[in-house]
Formats: sequence, structure tokens, C-alpha cells
Amino acid sequence: MKIIQALKEKNKLVKKILELQNRVTTYNCVIEGNPRAYDPAHEMEELNRTIEELITLKTKITKANQPVQEKIYRLSELKTKIHFLRGIPTTEGKAPSGKGYYSQAETYVWESSIKAKERDAYILGLEKEIDNIQKELDEHNYNTTL
Repeated sequence: MKIIQALKEKNKLVKKILELQNRVTTYNCVIEGNPRAYDPAHEMEELNRTIEELITLKTKITKANQPVQEKIYRLSELKTKIHFLRGIPTTEGKAPSGKGYYSQAETYVWESSIKAKERDAYILGLEKEIDNIQKELDEHNYNTTL
């Protein structure tokens, strides 16, 4: 199995685990005499088997990814950095502070150290780096067998 297939299988297992957890939670307690659509004990057994299967698969994926692990970490941190940068305020110029109940609004002059254009250009550079890393990882995932 190639990594790309294993990643898809991992996502299916995660989804199955969430469904099984939901069934156990939903059908564990019912009003006495009402039927249960699912047997929580059986669902728990299936949940435990699925979790073990997921652990095994994730371990195989991790071992197969050792040659590119640094790139995986870099990709994650670059995405986190972009998220941070997008949250930096870049307000410039005059803006009122808001009107007080008993007073006139004051006007402040805002300035930012990091300008919007600078920030956006930096983000574009990071996005290009992310694209390059992602291409390398996609190739690795497509070609590497577990």
C-alpha cells in the first residue's frame, strides 16, 4: 500500500471511530423497554478493534515518512505562521475611537510597523514555499510503499 492510500484509509478509520463513539454514546442509555438500534457493548468491541487498526496504520505511515519528516514539520509550521500573519492588524491613518455617551469621539492616527503590503508579500512567499514542499510530499506519498 502506498502512503497516499494509507492516508485515505487513516481518514476512513478516524471517521469510523467517530461514528462508533457516537453510537455508544447515543444508545448506551435508553428508556426501559425501548429498543436499541445498536448494541453499545458490540460497538465498543468494534471501536477498540478500529483504534488498534488506526494505531498500527499510523505507526507504518510514520516509519515510511522518516525521510521527509522535517518537511512535514516545516509545512505545518509555515501554515501556522501564515495564520498568525493574517491576524496581525495593519491599520493606518485616522480613525475615530467611537463616540462616548457624554462626549465626542476622539480621532486617533494609527500607524503600523508591518504594513499590509509587506505582510501580504511575505505570506505569498510562504505560500510558494508551502506549494513546493507539498509537491515533494505528494510525490513521496505517491511513490513510497508502507
